[in-house]
Amino acid sequence: MPETPIVSVPIDKPDLAPEWEEAARLAAHNLGLSGAIPELSPEHWQIVLASVEARMRLRGTAPPPGWRRVLARQSGRLDPEERSGARVAALKAKREEIAAEVARELGFGELRALSLADRALVDRQADETIAGCASDAPEATDCSDANRTMRRLLVEHRALLELKTDEANTRLAEEGEVFAPEDDA
Repeated sequence: MPETPIVSVPIDKPDLAPEWEEAARLAAHNLGLSGAIPELSPEHWQIVLASVEARMRLRGTAPPPGWRRVLARQSGRLDPEERSGARVAALKAKREEIAAEVARELGFGELRALSLADRALVDRQADETIAGCASDAPEATDCSDANRTMRRLLVEHRALLELKTDEANTRLAEEGEVFAPEDDA
């Protein structure tokens, strides 16, 4: 049986042709999205990417592997390392907002004015609230009694967590390391 040849895969992805960036700018403009490509929200960027992919396929150009990441880099969007750092910072900021809401609910007032013991209590309660209201919590708490602000903060926190997970899965998929959930067993 002949040996299978080993094919080396380049780590650095080559740049895309300029028409890819032009397609992204046109897609954003045609979709009525204001601002430059680097300033688009992640949701709008995903819409632009779908439009670029469709546009390039209509031109008869198949998107190469990893084209989304390359286009993001070429268009001036954050590098993946910077993006993950921004997501972590956003997640910490959202957790701090939840802690501030917990402090208000407990009658403590501003977080900055709390003693170390009170701050520890607020942090513990915030962590319990986040964990208890998570969709995958083993003993899910009924969070319907939470006020509107707390429910909104928890939904936003969960969305940031899911974005972080989705980003990690995308990176792993591009590296060929994602397996079906049944493979985890």
